[in-house]
Amino acid sequence: MSEAVWRRYRSFLRRPPLLVFRWHDAPTGACGWLVLESLRGGAAGGGTRMRVGLDRREVVYLAKTMELKFAVAGPPIGGAKAGLRFDPQDPRRGDVLRRFYDALVPWLRSRYGTGGDLHIDEVADVLPATRAVGLAHPQEGVLRGHFGLDGPALDAAVDRLRHGLENPVPPPLGPAPGWPAADLVTGYTVARAVRELYGRWGADLRGRTVAVEGVGTVGAAAAWYLAAAGARIVALADDRATFVAPSGLDSNALERLLGARVGKRLPPGPNLCPGHAALDDSGAEIFVAAAASGTLTAPRMRRLAARGTRVLACGANQPFAERGLGATSLQRAADRRFAVLPDVVANCGMARALAHLMAAPTAPSPAGLFTDLDATVARALPDGARRHGLLAATLDRLLDAVAA
Repeated sequence: MSEAVWRRYRSFLRRPPLLVFRWHDAPTGACGWLVLESLRGGAAGGGTRMRVGLDRREVVYLAKTMELKFAVAGPPIGGAKAGLRFDPQDPRRGDVLRRFYDALVPWLRSRYGTGGDLHIDEVADVLPATRAVGLAHPQEGVLRGHFGLDGPALDAAVDRLRHGLENPVPPPLGPAPGWPAADLVTGYTVARAVRELYGRWGADLRGRTVAVEGVGTVGAAAAWYLAAAGARIVALADDRATFVAPSGLDSNALERLLGARVGKRLPPGPNLCPGHAALDDSGAEIFVAAAASGTLTAPRMRRLAARGTRVLACGANQPFAERGLGATSLQRAADRRFAVLPDVVANCGMARALAHLMAAPTAPSPAGLFTDLDATVARALPDGARRHGLLAATLDRLLDAVAA
C-alpha cells in the first residue's frame, strides 16, 4: 500500500494549482506570489511568509500542504499560500507587506484568508498590514467566501477571532505572563502530537529528551509545552547557534531563556555553541523541526538516527530538503527510519483555532480552544501505534479526504 500512497502524493504535488498570482514591488525589487490550490467550499486559506531566496515552487508546495491541512483541521476549504522574496531584516519589510496585501485585496476580501508564517508574525505584522489596506480581519475572505457572512454576522465573527487569538492565554495553559493564543496554538499542536504518539505507545514524555530547531513562534511554544509535559529540552537552536543543556531544561528554565531572546535569536552565554552540530549531536530521542522549510537533508537525517533520534515532529512546513516539487525520496526515507509526525497534523494549530473560532456561536474560552485542539490532533493521527510508516498512513487518509 505504501508505494501506491507515494504515487498518489507525487501526482497531487505535480498537479497545477488553480491560480498563481505574481507581484513585483517597484520601490524595493521584492517579488511576491499568491497561490490558490483550490477553492473548495468557496474559499482558501494559508499564511504569508517572507525570506531571501523564496520562489514560486516553494509557495506552490505550501499551498498544497494547506490543502491537506484543512482536511485535518477544517474548515473544509482549499489550500493557499502567500510568499514574499525579501529580506525579513530589511527595515522596509512592513511597507512591502502592506503593498503586497493591497495588491491582494480582491482575494483577501472575498475568497482568501491569510495569517502569519515564516518571518511574518500574526499579531505584529499581519493584523496591522491588513487593517491598513481596509480589511476587517486577515480571515475576511474565508468568512465571506466559505461561511457567507456579511454585516453584523461578519463583525461578530471578527470579534471572536480577535478575542480568541490576540488575548493572552493565562497560565497554566501557557507560559507566564501570558502569551497571545496566536503565538501558542501551532506549537501546542506540535507538542500535543508528540504526546498523542507516545500515549499510543503506552508511554509518556517524562524524562524524554528533546532537541528543537527554531525558537520563533512555533519552536518556542512547542519546546515549552513539551517541557511542561515532563520532557527534557537538551538542545535548542536559532538560525545561527545552539543552546546546549545536557541535563535538560524544565518549563520554568525555558521560560527564562525564551524571555531573554533578542527577536528570534537566543541570548549569548556559555551554553551557546556556534552552528547546529551540537543540535544534531545532542542524542535527543525527539527532534522538532520548527525552523525554515528544507532543513532536513539525507546526511543530516542519517546523523540524527545514528545519535538516537526516534521521532521527527514537523513543526515547520515541509522541513525535508526535497529536490523539486513532486520529489518524495527524503520523506520516504524518513518514514522508514523515524516515527514522522507530518506538518499537516503537527502544525495544524492555527488552522484549527481559526476554524473553531469562526464556527463558535460565542467567544470560546482558552480552555475550550485547547480542548478542541487536543481532539483534532487525536482524530488526525492514524489508528494504531506505528513506529514507521506513519507519514504514509497519514497522507493516505488526507488524500482521500481532499479527493472526496
